[in-house]
Amino acid sequence: MKRSIILFLTVVLTHILSAQSDQAKQKGAWIDLQIAQQIGLNSWSSAGYVNNGLPKTSITELRGVLNILIAKKYLGLFADMGGGVMPTPKMQSLNLEQMPMPHNGTKYYLREILSESNNNSSASAHFKMTFGFFGNIQANENLSIMPYLGIGFLTMPQRKYEIILKEHGSNMQYRTSYIWNYQNDNEEYDTPPPSLGYLTGRLNFKYKFSQKLNLMVGLEYTWFLDTLDFYGKYSNSFNANIERNFIIRGNKMNMIGISAGISFM
Repeated sequence: MKRSIILFLTVVLTHILSAQSDQAKQKGAWIDLQIAQQIGLNSWSSAGYVNNGLPKTSITELRGVLNILIAKKYLGLFADMGGGVMPTPKMQSLNLEQMPMPHNGTKYYLREILSESNNNSSASAHFKMTFGFFGNIQANENLSIMPYLGIGFLTMPQRKYEIILKEHGSNMQYRTSYIWNYQNDNEEYDTPPPSLGYLTGRLNFKYKFSQKLNLMVGLEYTWFLDTLDFYGKYSNSFNANIERNFIIRGNKMNMIGISAGISFM
């Protein structure tokens, strides 16, 4: 499903870009360069160890926006691409004291790390793409108010650990998997590059600074359609029987933000 959405967005964006030259000749197309800062209104999950293993709920984004008028001077299509940076997770390396265990009330220790991925101790980079509609309301000769409504996606890598947990005071040990941003209920390792779909609304204020240059400030709200789920599995190391597996469903994130930029006519 997500592959289809990404393919659809790419086709639409390509179609819009192909029309840019003709529209630009009629002064019906322009490009914005914006920097935006968004912060989350809630947490990724209700479980503390899930939140601690994910980037903090904030993103700083640099994006380019293509705007094309399609109905006189009042309605248009837009498409944007950008890169965002999220702050480093609170849990920069695996902390077993925070993680769930095979059985409550039993002590375990880490015997071996078999594999790990996306265990980053620094800020993470993310790709974003959005497309949709915008309106153009001319407040006066120099000021325009422009509401935007769009749909898009944000890439969000999976974080994985596969380890061996040894039970204190016995020979029992468990091959354990922990996965943040789990998106496949059947084969946890055969997943496409994970991404989060979202709806976004923006309100930009554009001030005409010169004949070809405009200054912009804006407010925006983003509601994510997908959740960042967590998956855990414990298998007996001696007979490979699954002792326990579970999924912690995440929350649908809401973000608000501000933006600033310039517009080239």
